[in-house]
Amino acid sequence: MKMRVILLSCLVAGCALTTRGPEPSPQPGGAGGLPPLGAAEDVDGGEVRAPITGTCGMEDVQHFVGRPRVSVPRTAMPENYRVVGPNSVVTMDYRPDRLTIRVDENDMVESLACG
Repeated sequence: MKMRVILLSCLVAGCALTTRGPEPSPQPGGAGGLPPLGAAEDVDGGEVRAPITGTCGMEDVQHFVGRPRVSVPRTAMPENYRVVGPNSVVTMDYRPDRLTIRVDENDMVESLACG
């Protein structure tokens, strides 16, 4: 009975019932044991695509990133926009004419993008 109470207590508290071995020591030569970066290869002739920007006018309001959301004047925003907070539920449809303003938990602008 006592063992059952201990096991139940561990499960409720989120205790692990298995043990882990020692953590691997970092290897010399890079952060976290990663090998050093190699030389960049020539990308001449490779396919390079332009980034997706859309038609929402996000280029004109990028200077508001890092500022409070309320500092973005309504006149600077396009007709179609949405504000997305850290716990917001949003649709995943891409709308190139819609400005998406992402804000953090302090209502500071994290990013501005079309979509």
